[in-house]
Amino acid sequence: MDLKQILSIQSESYNQWRMFAYIIRQLKAMPDVDYYVADENIYVTKGIADEYPCMVAHMDTVHEIVEDLHVVDFDGNLTGFNRVSMEQTGIGGDDKVGIYIALQCLQDFSTFKCAFFRDEEVGCQGSYDAHMHFFRDCRFVLQCDRRGNSDFITSAGGTELSSKNFQDDVLPIINAYNYSFASGMMTDVMALKENGIKCCVANISCGYYNPHMPNEFVNVRDVANCLDMCRTIIRRCTKVYKHKYKQKSWSAPYGKHIKPSKATSKSWDWYEPKSNSVIDWDASDRECKPKEADAYCQDCWGAEATHNGLCKTCYSWYKDHNDAF
Repeated sequence: MDLKQILSIQSESYNQWRMFAYIIRQLKAMPDVDYYVADENIYVTKGIADEYPCMVAHMDTVHEIVEDLHVVDFDGNLTGFNRVSMEQTGIGGDDKVGIYIALQCLQDFSTFKCAFFRDEEVGCQGSYDAHMHFFRDCRFVLQCDRRGNSDFITSAGGTELSSKNFQDDVLPIINAYNYSFASGMMTDVMALKENGIKCCVANISCGYYNPHMPNEFVNVRDVANCLDMCRTIIRRCTKVYKHKYKQKSWSAPYGKHIKPSKATSKSWDWYEPKSNSVIDWDASDRECKPKEADAYCQDCWGAEATHNGLCKTCYSWYKDHNDAF
């Protein structure tokens, strides 16, 4: 797989057909791979086994389609540049890096499953509509959809994602790759867990930074480290790691875990950002200047950030639910 090629494919929410087509072309070129499409999600099975390791990723990004997206390499950091406007633009590492890692693992292992979901960035719409029977024979499900290079997410938006048994088995592996357990926010594996998936799931930092921003970039070395860790987990964790969804017993802070209805239209109405937010996702031009956007919380986008990049509410949430924070 070519990371730079994947990063160059533009795939805004509700306009991700380019990435969809790229993934289908890759699947057709791989031997012993079967796939089907349902509700614009792609479900892939490679080989024949009683149970499978599995990865998921989402095909959309928040960045609008630009006339000429060019991937630029600055000493191993990849970022996007619009050569028409001569401006830096979001490269969509969230979640193109996850697609790259999932496809690479699909290529590397003889038995494997993966799914590629539509429209995660507008409320996990594809994963909430997922065909859950596809996951009935999975050992576990991994997703690489987290900024940075060190978080292995065991709870998302207050939803418990995995069992102690799974965490005990992966802990020495993730520590060897300089990762540690952490709490995170809404993403596809959280939706799958709330849909009743019966195995453990996890979300993993995979080397992209400044997500949703024009100055987003991807660190190649961090991506490679994440990929190697995922390969090691797949090779060593060969049991079926069962886990049952437990209803949350607390309320998340503003901007966290708001499950949209399936009737959600092309808007962020369900998100209800504050009126003074710099980032207006419904604006026709979607202008987003880095120096202004950086003043707002990197999780909820609805309040001013403190020195650590989070607003006071989100920082308090992380601190209460992650001892290592």
